[in-house]
Amino acid sequence: MIVAVLLTSTLLTMLGIAGVLTGAYDLSMTPLPEDLRELSELDEELSDAEVQLFEARVSNPYRRPMAAANVVVSALVLAGSFLLSWRRKLAQWWIKQAVAAKLIWIGAYTATLVSHVNSTFVPLPNDPQGSTLSALVGSVVVLSTISAALHVAAAFRATRPDIAEFIRSRATKS
Repeated sequence: MIVAVLLTSTLLTMLGIAGVLTGAYDLSMTPLPEDLRELSELDEELSDAEVQLFEARVSNPYRRPMAAANVVVSALVLAGSFLLSWRRKLAQWWIKQAVAAKLIWIGAYTATLVSHVNSTFVPLPNDPQGSTLSALVGSVVVLSTISAALHVAAAFRATRPDIAEFIRSRATKS
C-alpha cells in the first residue's frame, strides 16, 4: 500500500511541478520578434504551421491570466500530493478539489487557445483544404485530453478506499 501511495503522490507531484513551471514560463514570455525563424537554429525543421501555433500561443490575449491560474491550480495539486505523502486526513478531499480545479483550467485553456488559433491562423499556400488548421487544433485538444486523463487517473487512485484506510490507520496510531 505504501508503494501505491508513494507512486500516486509522485505522479501528482510531477503534474503539479510541470504545471507551475509551465505557468511561470508562460508568464515570463516576451513578445516575439518579427521573424520567429531567427530564434531557431533548426530553420529547416520549423514548419510554418508550428511557427503559427507558437505565435498564437504567445499572442493569445488570455495567456497571462491563464498562466497565473495554472500556477495556482498546479500548486493546489502539488499541495495535495504533499498531504497524501504525509498521510493527512484532508489529503483525499484536497486532491479531489485540486484536480477538479485543474480540469476546469485545462478546459478553459484549451478553449481559449483553440479559439485564438482559429481566429489568427493564416492559411498556408500549399494547404488549400485547411487540413493544417485541423491538425493544429487536433494536437492542442489531444495534448489537453492526455493531461486531463493523467490528472483524473491520479485523483482516482488517490481517492480509493484502500488509500483512505491507509491514511486512517496512521491517524489512529497517532
